[in-house]
Amino acid sequence: MKNDIASPLSGIRASSAESLHSRILRIQRTAQLVQQKTAMRLCVQVDLTAAEKLNERSTPIELRHHKSDEYIAVSCPWSLPGHDTVSGRYKFAPEQPPGVIMPSDIVLDRILNFKICNPDYLHTPFWVDKICINQEASDEKEMAVHSMDLVYQYSGRKVVTAGQEQIVGCSLGLLFVEIKTVAQLTMLRKLLDSGFAENNNHEPKLLISVEEANSVLELIEAILQDNWWHRAWIFQEEFLASRHMILLLPCTLDRTGLFENEDGVDLFGKTSGEIEVRPLNFRTEVTTFCLALTREADKIGQERCFKILTYARRYTFLYRSKYAAGPSSVVHAMSPAIFEDISTRGITVPSDILAIAANCCRYITRLDSQVLNTADESLSVAILTLFVMNGEIIRHDVQPEAIVQQTVLEFLRTAKLQIQPPLQAAELIFIKMCRLPTVSISSAGLMVRGVLSRLDKRIKVKISASDEDLYWKNNDATETNVLNVGEKRLLRVLEGHLKSIYQEGGRALHTKLDEFLDVKKNERAPQFWSQQHIQVMMAKGVCRAIAEHKPLWLSRLHVPRKWTPWLGIFVPDDSLDVAVPISFVFTATQTDNEFKDRGAKLARKNSRVTSLQVRFAPGTQQIVPRKWMNGLWFFNNKDHPSSLTIPWPRWMQ
Repeated sequence: MKNDIASPLSGIRASSAESLHSRILRIQRTAQLVQQKTAMRLCVQVDLTAAEKLNERSTPIELRHHKSDEYIAVSCPWSLPGHDTVSGRYKFAPEQPPGVIMPSDIVLDRILNFKICNPDYLHTPFWVDKICINQEASDEKEMAVHSMDLVYQYSGRKVVTAGQEQIVGCSLGLLFVEIKTVAQLTMLRKLLDSGFAENNNHEPKLLISVEEANSVLELIEAILQDNWWHRAWIFQEEFLASRHMILLLPCTLDRTGLFENEDGVDLFGKTSGEIEVRPLNFRTEVTTFCLALTREADKIGQERCFKILTYARRYTFLYRSKYAAGPSSVVHAMSPAIFEDISTRGITVPSDILAIAANCCRYITRLDSQVLNTADESLSVAILTLFVMNGEIIRHDVQPEAIVQQTVLEFLRTAKLQIQPPLQAAELIFIKMCRLPTVSISSAGLMVRGVLSRLDKRIKVKISASDEDLYWKNNDATETNVLNVGEKRLLRVLEGHLKSIYQEGGRALHTKLDEFLDVKKNERAPQFWSQQHIQVMMAKGVCRAIAEHKPLWLSRLHVPRKWTPWLGIFVPDDSLDVAVPISFVFTATQTDNEFKDRGAKLARKNSRVTSLQVRFAPGTQQIVPRKWMNGLWFFNNKDHPSSLTIPWPRWMQ
């Protein structure tokens, strides 16, 4: 495969007589696959009696393979210069299985030390790719490698025992940069505790002088020198493990009583000879610190911060930040950022970018890299193909001259349609769910299924002062999957308004909204990122618009020369003046059958949703996305037209 991701789009287009969309179509036809995965977890258990004698170097330690859903997933580079000794001290019983490559002694030493020092994990088996995946080339290995995302994603599970919730299992990242002085340790603790910068209302503020900040930068840079931060597969492991990942950094300092909380618990963990750091916490504080520092630092200091953010940025904070500090500090959507971050890390086989990005972005439809390598296809065009065929919504208003000098990864950021979530909470995950649920590619464009409705009536719902006060009193931005009493009240007021316009077609929408509220009255909170959860978020967005006295638009299914009732309520981001031409909305959600059809059994059933204001020329069955439009709709899947076509944008022709 041609590794041309550093080439501008103009060069990629000029490298072939085919149009860009024709190359995308060809790659999709020849290399598309639905990746098979396995839920099997072949872990390793240890003879703990022997393990307790870890310091007795002459004592052999026996390992045994063990199937388990509860485990410690270990994240560590394969190449460890200076730490690569394999002495034979660790051995499998009764004999070493085929295809096993023994990790370095120090890797296994540190895993067992962590288990011994943390009683909750004492009897928990661990998972290391070298010894838990048969490394001999086979279909079994291929499936196991492409299932590694599930290993890390499910390494921490919430279980309820006797009414008590607890997290079982974790991921463990092994760093080899040592913290050598109490001053470094104190500085790291202060960094993790927001002692050097704060994020006040999404605006970073530096709490120390620029001169003092220099030593903090040096510490961060030293930690980021570890190869763990620079490998693409490890990026995937940390990204998917998320809050369940723990980093171990060597530290032999005696810290007794130095970093304890009010209950006497060491804030750096219990592991002897190591400190425990949550990478999510580290990324958050490093991002805040670098954003704050770039506002006051000179050019050299700013460039150091930009480089740091290349490897240790927190997407959520960058999305919400009111201050931008270079390209690495701007995040509008997760998927382009994921592709960028993978590309900045070392990778032995460049085409692995496709598998890693697909795992992190939760793509089900994959590309067969072996087929693409054999055909010597363009990696840039393959990335575009992966992006499009997994339903990422692309803009049509990009002028070709604006993007021809961009690389494919810069271009993804430009081309992806910007989406305004209905709530100021969990925004990036919501945006991640905003994709076309069912896509097939043709020479004419993207064939999609969904509902085309016409924005038909503009309404403004009047609410009493007491209803408005109740809403704002109960407003909680962090609660995304349950309607509170204030929100339910506003929806009842909306329901009453619909009743007053029965004669115009409000009866059906009134009935559907009433059913929606009655179900929510007795139902438990929906599973996060299910269709029901997204529907609740949309309902909350409608409530906020009502509370802010914004207009709403009612929509009805578009059927030529036929009257249909209103079944959609949308929140425009502008006034949508009634004098403008008729506007249309394309909505679609993923159905349960589509989950089964796409082989998503082993993935979390995160739904997909599309809600677009579109241009539509009657008689053409073509729609062109204009902008995202939040709303609550009750269209039935049976009303889906057979298909609509989104033509290829001009810049792909």
